[in-house]
Amino acid sequence: MQLYLLRHAKTNQVSPTGKDFDRELLPRGYAQIAELKLYLAARPIAPKYILCSTAKRTRQTLDELQALWPNVQILYKDELYLASKLEILQYICALNATDEMLVIGHNEGLSELAIHLSNETIWLKTCGLVSLEFPFESSALLSKETAQILGSFRAG
Repeated sequence: MQLYLLRHAKTNQVSPTGKDFDRELLPRGYAQIAELKLYLAARPIAPKYILCSTAKRTRQTLDELQALWPNVQILYKDELYLASKLEILQYICALNATDEMLVIGHNEGLSELAIHLSNETIWLKTCGLVSLEFPFESSALLSKETAQILGSFRAG
């Protein structure tokens, strides 16, 4: 089983509403996504499920990438907004998925989850992606130190 963790692209520091949840992508964020698309063109992934935070910046990040996976099942989760590593892992495990999965969310939770699963030091910058592989057929079995890092992407 393969799992991909993607941190949203670069955002404004402040939203029009003043709420962190409503922060929008900057032009630099869109440029980062364009770089990610080039990376994925050379190293395609095929998630069947995408778990995505409902924050504005994660939805905008997904909107720019969604055409890459026209048949993907998208599950928007309010609870992924600033979720901890264990909260994110609970949602992944609950899906009991046997296909590739992508999670689009936020730090600190995503980076801490990558570290927790792989026992490798990895810190996701904005629009950073890490690919993890597990020796299991179901996401329900994902647990601490069971992943191997297959690759990672860091936008410039």
